[in-house]
Amino acid sequence: MKNNTLAMIATVALVLGPASMIGYIDPAVCEGLPSSDFVSCEVAAAQHLWAFAGFTIFGAGTLLLSFLRHKKKSASKN
Repeated sequence: MKNNTLAMIATVALVLGPASMIGYIDPAVCEGLPSSDFVSCEVAAAQHLWAFAGFTIFGAGTLLLSFLRHKKKSASKN
């Protein structure tokens, strides 16, 4: 069995994408609540959305790159 590091990185990134949405706070829900000095609801929501998009795009791109590299290697062997 061969070690495919790119596929492992892609799998972890694809799991982190949806996992980053676990703590998502809808800005409309905490609209009337006093905002903390650390971070506002809008900023926290934007960070979660960017993390989801970033991890998902990185994971899909890395998985695609891994697949294409494997396909190219197997085609050159034949």
